[in-house]
This record gives sequence, structure tokens and C-alpha cells, in this order.
Amino acid sequence: MKKDFKTPNNALAYLMGVYLSDGCIHINSGSFGLSVTDEAFCDEVARALDLVGSKYTLHTRQPRLGGWEKKLKYTLRERAPYKIGLWLEKEFPNGRDHLPNVPDDLVRDLVAGILDGDGSIYHRGDGYQLQVCGYSDYLDDLRDLFERFSVKMYYRPGGMNHNLNFKSFVKAGFYFRMPRKQKLVEEYTKRFMKGEK
Repeated sequence: MKKDFKTPNNALAYLMGVYLSDGCIHINSGSFGLSVTDEAFCDEVARALDLVGSKYTLHTRQPRLGGWEKKLKYTLRERAPYKIGLWLEKEFPNGRDHLPNVPDDLVRDLVAGILDGDGSIYHRGDGYQLQVCGYSDYLDDLRDLFERFSVKMYYRPGGMNHNLNFKSFVKAGFYFRMPRKQKLVEEYTKRFMKGEK
């Protein structure tokens, strides 16, 4: 399981992916923020921020009675002096329309950030299905990126769920950083390495 970031650049690539999927930049301050229902995801982002030296606060928010929020929300927000949020603003001057250009050795961390936020794995028949969700324009770029690494992404413009070929995803060395999701990837890897479907 991929527990540690090798360098601050790996952590920055991961934070780029998180921003594209579930992160945000607070307009009034320029700070980077994340609010999710999965504590492990929030922990991975905090670890990345620790590595690049960005200060942040963490807190949980209780579900609102009668509201749409049914689970605890784990919230992270960068504190001044702002570093990651302002850096992301420069890296994405046109918003989230396109993937950033990162070296090949950082691509897997970028993708892990995207999939930790918007990826899903579930059982289907006797195997697993791997999907990335969202309507954002950058998903077209993501499909092209995967093709460079011989990973097939079945992308439907305007669609919500886009399927990935699980076997080619694993063979190309892609992974999740969230332990719950990565555990399923490793379970699948053991199965197809034994010749199972």
C-alpha cells in the first residue's frame, strides 16, 4: 500500500488531483480547503500538506437534523500565510478545465488525488468495477493521459460515471492513497495474478 509520499513534489501532484476532484480555494483568503465524509481521505490530504509545509486546521461537523447531510464532515482548511491555495490558483488560471502538465514520475500521485476524491470501486458479477465520476472538462484530458499509459477509460462526454479497465489500471502501476480503496485494488490484483477474472 502506498503510505508515504517520496518527495514534496509527489505531495503537490496529489494535492492538484484533490483540488480537481473535491478540493476548493476560498476566494476571500486564497486558502486551500477540503470538506469530505471520509476521514481517511482528509488524513491523506493533511499528510500531503505536512510534507509541503503548509499549516492547516482540522475539525468535524455534525450532521444537521433534517438536512441533507447525514454523516460527519471532516474539514481541513489552510491557515495563513497561504501557500497551497495561492499556488493552485496560479497552476489553474482557467479553473478546472484541464489537467496540469506534470512529469511522468508524478502522474500517479496526481491520479491518486483525483480518484481518492471521485473514484469508486464496487463488486459487479464475479469481479470489480472501477469508475471515476464527474462532469468536469478535465476528464477528457484524463482519458488521454490514461491512454498514454495503456489504460482504457470509457469516457462519455456529459455522462456522470466513466469506467476504467481495472486490469490495465493495475498493470500500469496506478493506485489510490485511501487505504479502503487501495485494499480493494490489491485484492483484485491478487485475483487476476492467479488467472481469475
